[in-house]
Amino acid sequence: MEYEIACDRLCDRISDLLLDGTRPPTRLAAFAAGRATQDLAAAFHHAAGLPADELWSSAVESLEHFLDMRDNLKLSDSAAMRELRRFVAENADALASNFELKLAS
Repeated sequence: MEYEIACDRLCDRISDLLLDGTRPPTRLAAFAAGRATQDLAAAFHHAAGLPADELWSSAVESLEHFLDMRDNLKLSDSAAMRELRRFVAENADALASNFELKLAS
């Protein structure tokens, strides 16, 4: 249940950022938001608790790509942006640790 709540919260923050611009979102931004949302849902539902799973790295990468696009609109100070950036940073650290362990073995 907690994975579902976390997934819903992150997806809501993606929506907040997509719709929080001074102009309507571009198709590219909408596509990136959809991809990030889809990848996060897949990671939470199919690989929850397994940070070594490829679904997590895909989710973090697509979310980071979307955030980089939205940074151009000066939304980096919003609560949604800070929360999503924090999620990316925390998970990127975990993914990097797992990758280093795989290389060492």
